[in-house]
Amino acid sequence: MSLEGIIVGLLAAAIGAAFAFYGLKLFVILLPIWGFLVGLMAGASWGAEFLGEGFLGTVTSWGIGIVLGLVLAVLSYFWYYGAVILLGASVGYTLGAGLMAAIGLDGFLSVVVGLIVAAVVGFGVLVLAVPAFLVVFLSAIGGAAAVVNGVLILLGRVALEDVDFGLTQGLYKEGVIAIVAWIVIAVVAMWWQLREVADMSARLSVPREEYRIA
Repeated sequence: MSLEGIIVGLLAAAIGAAFAFYGLKLFVILLPIWGFLVGLMAGASWGAEFLGEGFLGTVTSWGIGIVLGLVLAVLSYFWYYGAVILLGASVGYTLGAGLMAAIGLDGFLSVVVGLIVAAVVGFGVLVLAVPAFLVVFLSAIGGAAAVVNGVLILLGRVALEDVDFGLTQGLYKEGVIAIVAWIVIAVVAMWWQLREVADMSARLSVPREEYRIA
């Protein structure tokens, strides 16, 4: 296994697990970290698609991914609406682009579909004002996808090229076992987070006062 595979696998598994099980409770802390991971993957994917660079295989690819990841992390840490949009858009993009790539419609079309789904979900989250239950749902399914993909990459079952258009791409390609594992982890993560919601009846949405720019 390549060093790039080990790094991405560990990052995906660790960040995904934290986001899946503590996405609401530690939203302000974890979302920028999640944003960095999503930006790293998306930036490297766009670099590979439009510049002909290998996915996380060259310095340029890593550079584009790191820059985009830092931009998303900073936006989601300092700006309330940036965090809100990133929450939905990141999950929407990885679901849309990943599904298109998994069925063989990769490349530019996959990027476009991913961006469209990201825009739709991001707008929906913004309109709904980020209720706690929506945060739990999105963080659980997004984090669970990252966990399963990270483990599959570390086990050598999924190559980095299999997740270049989203963390769910590897799940679709790996088959039923991976998808079932994704669903099980997501459901358990939702249950875990909903225990916290029951004890946080006054906190029905992500509080704006925790951000520097509301």
